[in-house]
Amino acid sequence: MIVNILMIIFIIFLLGLSYNLWYYSDKKFLIYDPKNIASLKPTMRITAGLLCLDSIAGIIILFFGNVKSNLIILVAGAFIAGFFSIYLSNIRR
Repeated sequence: MIVNILMIIFIIFLLGLSYNLWYYSDKKFLIYDPKNIASLKPTMRITAGLLCLDSIAGIIILFFGNVKSNLIILVAGAFIAGFFSIYLSNIRR
């Protein structure tokens, strides 16, 4: 039961992160401006889409899968966010 509650919190976090990435893909994001960096906007939108798909898969696994299969969603969400963070750290301003 506690694992399901924590997974719901994690899925809400992923959806919030996805929304923020999509919303700020046209605006200044942290210290980066998509108008100055051509590859930032598509990367933000792709990351937002992947996080949203991960959230949908998480909801499906939450209701129909077993507790151990939640690990797939945790790892996938962490990798997606981690790769985006690595991308941001390698941008030359």
